[in-house]
Amino acid sequence: MEATFEENRTDWPCVAALIACIGVFGLALGLTYPLLSLMMAEAGMSDFAIGLNGAMTGVGLVLSTFFLPRMIRLLGGFRIVVISLLLCAGGMLLFPLTDPEVHWFPLRIIVGACLNAIFVVSEAWLNTVTAERIRGRVIGVYATMMAAGFALGPLLLVILGGTGTLPFVVGAAIVGGSVLAMLPLRRRSAEGLTEMRLASLGLFMKVAALLTGVVFVFAFFDAAAMTLLPIYMLRSGFSPEIGAAALSALLIGMVAAQFPVGWLLDRFSRPGVIAGCSLVAAAGCALLPLTLGQVWGQDWLFWPLLVVLGGASFALYTGALTVLGERFSGSLLMAGSASFAFIYGIGGGLGPLLGGTVLEGFGPDAMMGLFGLVFLVLALLVRRLPLALGPDQERRAAESV
Repeated sequence: MEATFEENRTDWPCVAALIACIGVFGLALGLTYPLLSLMMAEAGMSDFAIGLNGAMTGVGLVLSTFFLPRMIRLLGGFRIVVISLLLCAGGMLLFPLTDPEVHWFPLRIIVGACLNAIFVVSEAWLNTVTAERIRGRVIGVYATMMAAGFALGPLLLVILGGTGTLPFVVGAAIVGGSVLAMLPLRRRSAEGLTEMRLASLGLFMKVAALLTGVVFVFAFFDAAAMTLLPIYMLRSGFSPEIGAAALSALLIGMVAAQFPVGWLLDRFSRPGVIAGCSLVAAAGCALLPLTLGQVWGQDWLFWPLLVVLGGASFALYTGALTVLGERFSGSLLMAGSASFAFIYGIGGGLGPLLGGTVLEGFGPDAMMGLFGLVFLVLALLVRRLPLALGPDQERRAAESV
């Protein structure tokens, strides 16, 4: 089903509110992810246990997908997002009061379910109110704000410290700010948000298998990097502060690259841009271990390489969202957003789990090698196969469901 929007159909107030919400919320997530990993490492938990705990967010994403369509139909997009934000804030306040080896596992499942609702609704809503000719740039700004929040979060750890209750309280307060950003949308609705049925998820993943594969690879690396990059730096002999700075460098690349990537997506072959970014990310993962020994000496290569890797990896998600809005509308657009979250949950669960296992069993360099191989395989697949089926193939797939 083709999406057909004219430029004057862009709802700029709605776009601004959604982007502001996701930027502020991303700041809270960027603060919390490395904080949890560093606190678990300080508590003596193994790399595997830290990775397994990080995978619980993905479990929450996957499980919530099965009841999210019904919840959206009952409550509407605005209420679902606000309730999920408030639950995330409550979860952040509970983390410092509970046992990381016991209670943080179910807490991260709950947080993952809330993340699913927030991102599914905001991304589908954004695509419904954005004109096709500027879609790549709008999605690029959205991704930039999300990545900016992720990037600034670890820097807050330098100010707030990596232990204690204060960082969690600040994170919960920041999430409250994202609720305020959503308030202008309380009387608005978006076409297609309440149309999705669970069966639509299977249909979408059938007609857009490789497009969901792009999201899987992004999620695999993104969740693993957010969870394990500070630990990767610790195991390579550097301080927690350097670990937080490395994550910030990766995330700064995510911020800086997304609007230029959106411009490229609006002007060139979108599959070609996605394949190129995946190839750049594969090269970055291969080269990064070669530069680690130069961190304290010739650091001119290590830090820029992290920036490039961050930008190229996040560009996969920007590209996938842009293609989603280009190719689909209505119930399939909403199903696509939910499918992206479902696949992100699987990739985001496997990334920290496999990354932590390889890190503990074979060392830091092997973990980067794993990520590079995944990016390389994706680049080759995107060059050879379509991201989504054509209209005729889509109709046949719908008839077979």
